[in-house]
Amino acid sequence: MVSSSSSSDPFLNADGAPRVLKGAAVISGNLKIAEMAGRVGFDTVWIEVEHGGASFSEVEALCMAAEAGGAVPTVRLPNHQRENVLRALEVGARIVVVPMINDAETAREIVQHGKFPPLGQRGFNTRSRGLNYGLGGMDKLAETFAAANAHTHLIAQIETAEAARNVAAICAVEGLSGVLVGPGDLSASLGKTGQFSDPELIAVVEGVMRTARAAGKHAGILVAPGPMLDAARAAGCDFFFCAGDINDLARTWRGVLASVGD
Repeated sequence: MVSSSSSSDPFLNADGAPRVLKGAAVISGNLKIAEMAGRVGFDTVWIEVEHGGASFSEVEALCMAAEAGGAVPTVRLPNHQRENVLRALEVGARIVVVPMINDAETAREIVQHGKFPPLGQRGFNTRSRGLNYGLGGMDKLAETFAAANAHTHLIAQIETAEAARNVAAICAVEGLSGVLVGPGDLSASLGKTGQFSDPELIAVVEGVMRTARAAGKHAGILVAPGPMLDAARAAGCDFFFCAGDINDLARTWRGVLASVGD
């Protein structure tokens, strides 16, 4: 068996029915905030590695903190290299987001690094937290590896016009659980930097969502509440990150300062 935190699919509720995951991004790397996000009620916590300085020891602690609060740890990696995909899973990530995936060939590399045979060639290490430190026993390895394949999710981040054009081929990769739109880089790629209410940009996002869901894959986005998130959800988005500790704290503090005057 795998650990209790890894023994069920995070995209299913206790009754086995599909659920939509609502997430918060903890960019600061603060353990208490990662735990609090779950206690507040967020289903998943975004742990940042691409644009952050967290080591994998720190990522492991953040995964523990998120799970202590009752949330699913989502880790966004710096790239699709084997050591990053493998180590994120070994420290306890349940959802692994890999940035800048533009084609099916690169998506297949993610699966090779992140899934055990027959889907991929994930490294054999039963001592990791992601496999419950091997406590299931060597005689149960086949079941342990099958459960890990089923209950951890590899997600390709769609961040360019090229990736959006190739999303059907990316979603056809066996072992890849789905895609997640990064609207910032996507908006820049389309020549509409930061214009998150632009109809053309939103239409591309909707197309990605519908294509992924039609292929039986998960479809996610990281974006603040507003027209883009509304459109993504209407198009079938089943996991999203709509809050973040840095941006939300800055906005709250500015509001507090404005409320007390000079």
